[in-house]
Amino acid sequence: MRVFTFRLTVSAFFASAYLPVQSAQICNLVFAKCPSNFATATINVPKDVIWLDPVIPVCSENVQVVTGSKPTSPSIMFIIDNSGSMSTGEVDDSNRGNDPDEARFRVVKALLDTIAMSAPTAEVGMAIFTRRLQFDHRDNPFFKTAFPADTSQHDSYVPLTTLNQDFGNGAKGVDTLKALLSYTGNGNLVYATKLPASRPSSLAATNLRDGTDISLGFEAAKEAMKAAKAAPADQYFIFLSDGEPSTVDISRDAFRNDFIKGVGAATTFTIFFKNSPNPTAPQTIIDMTEAIKINGYSTSNSKSAHFAINLPGSQLLTLLQNSILNPILANTPGKPVTAVMEVGGTRYNSASVNTQNFTFPQRVPIGATQTTVNLTYTYQYTDSGKTKTKDVPYVLTLNRTNGSAPLVDGLTMACQEQGTISLFNKGNPVNIVTADHNDLDIHLTLANGETCNGCKVEVKPSKSADRENVKLDPGSGYQTGNFGRETNATAVPGDNKLQHLPTDSIIVTYVNPDNPLDVIRKAFPYSDVSTVLNVIRHNDYSRAGDLVPPVTGQQFVLVTSGAVTASPTQGAKNWSMLPALLTAKDSLRYVGNVIQASRAFKCEIQIFTNLGQFVNKIDFTIPQTEFAKLAKSPKGNTRQLRVLWDNRTSSGNLAGTGAYVLKTTVTLLRIPGIAEDEAVSTDYRVVGVLRDQ
Repeated sequence: MRVFTFRLTVSAFFASAYLPVQSAQICNLVFAKCPSNFATATINVPKDVIWLDPVIPVCSENVQVVTGSKPTSPSIMFIIDNSGSMSTGEVDDSNRGNDPDEARFRVVKALLDTIAMSAPTAEVGMAIFTRRLQFDHRDNPFFKTAFPADTSQHDSYVPLTTLNQDFGNGAKGVDTLKALLSYTGNGNLVYATKLPASRPSSLAATNLRDGTDISLGFEAAKEAMKAAKAAPADQYFIFLSDGEPSTVDISRDAFRNDFIKGVGAATTFTIFFKNSPNPTAPQTIIDMTEAIKINGYSTSNSKSAHFAINLPGSQLLTLLQNSILNPILANTPGKPVTAVMEVGGTRYNSASVNTQNFTFPQRVPIGATQTTVNLTYTYQYTDSGKTKTKDVPYVLTLNRTNGSAPLVDGLTMACQEQGTISLFNKGNPVNIVTADHNDLDIHLTLANGETCNGCKVEVKPSKSADRENVKLDPGSGYQTGNFGRETNATAVPGDNKLQHLPTDSIIVTYVNPDNPLDVIRKAFPYSDVSTVLNVIRHNDYSRAGDLVPPVTGQQFVLVTSGAVTASPTQGAKNWSMLPALLTAKDSLRYVGNVIQASRAFKCEIQIFTNLGQFVNKIDFTIPQTEFAKLAKSPKGNTRQLRVLWDNRTSSGNLAGTGAYVLKTTVTLLRIPGIAEDEAVSTDYRVVGVLRDQ
């Protein structure tokens, strides 16, 4: 006879609340554009982003490198429209403005750094206009008047300034230009003049932002270019605007459309801003560009071109770098060779490169809150027969936030669900750990494509002190490890056996050794319930007789106190219920078994002759609701039910004197929240039946 005997504490079916796996998606931040597009501002990403994708684009604006024993240093004037409609949308029904993010200032700042790296001796100036120029030489003699022959007008521009010119205190020319592009919001330049206008106008004399005098911007740029060091073929205008002339000063009305003629203009690249789905340049810009191409100013004027954008915050830098800066610089193509990424003190070297992307050996972890990413790209080029290299640095700032705002254009996320943690006992999955589970296997299944060499998990109780680090080894599609457990108030850390209290749940945690933000955690509730199943004999023989007339369909007797209902598992009911066997004579007339169990069960007893002939069978289930009504066993830690044979065949007749075989199979049922495993006991015994008559 097989007997299952384990410890049982009936008082707590749930020792702790069920804590589900904290599954979540984890994401790579993927760059679809050159990192320079994002180097001037903090990149906000969702909390799901914990990695940098290993593939990062090559920056095409830096594959052009100035070469030659006397490299060309271009002279560039930025002509920038700062009228109110650029920021506030005065001419647009959406009231969004055509450049609400001030890209005309913010992006040009970034571009100045790029020019300074490629051509440090290049000279750059700026004519920033509305109906007047934004600076005044009376504020600072650094600014130059656009009308040197007319002392009554004071509109001024930023003169051509060599980018590496030393301005003292460590400041270079590029730093001065960038400072003059600083703004306080809504396009208001920090260093714009506060002096009143010197010309009559329909607008207030102190109004700096209304009106659009494009010809004034070009006049200033042409005046500035008179001092250019570069030859005419290396002189360029970069014109940023959102409109056509409007509200010019009264005395300048006759010059309103002079810019369209293109007279005396250097090679000009125009970017037209328009907050509309499919922006196109107005006819005035098209006509101006065509006129400049053939105005005879230089051999490079035919390069002049115009473009239209509707998302300057994300489009402007790429357009300036790829379509304007490259043609401006006298250059030779540079070949991307290597890239280095430094994050959190760790250096990562690219593994491969093609014309489009650098690829690193692995994705790179980012920090919990803010991460500084230092990228250095190295390009190779040939200059005067010699192979040279050029390093281009980028500094990116990533900020993980709880916000739900979409990523800026040029950034995407590649996401996948995290892996899972499972527990097994003797090959069976365990969702609730019970007192039976003294030996547990861990299965860590990682997300697709992830590996874990020599990794481990931490196993701990939810409240108690023990901690066990379980080493994992490769299994079939998962990592696996093993630990033991026992309920014990004394913790022994490091013995690979978890000591815990009955009130603890069991927590298994995996932390990716390459990224502490990649955490998989699952808590398994513990129920201090053991599997107890005893099959005990009731008499080895019985004295059968016709003391009680037979009752049809009742060849067995179930004995227990309490009004218990047993359900036939299959077939018809063939038993009666008795609260007790009142006398020894009553008890002697039966053979059978006493079932002692810790939870709901199913019982089947089959009776055969000693020659194997079928005699009778009983098959029933005691569900958990009825199990609680059974009488407690003498020890009080289980409940019991006597299942006795009334010495009758399946037809209701008394069995003859002789030996009979009882095959008893008892199955403890799965009870969610108490026990997730079935337990089965099968008992064989030989009994005797003695007929009194």
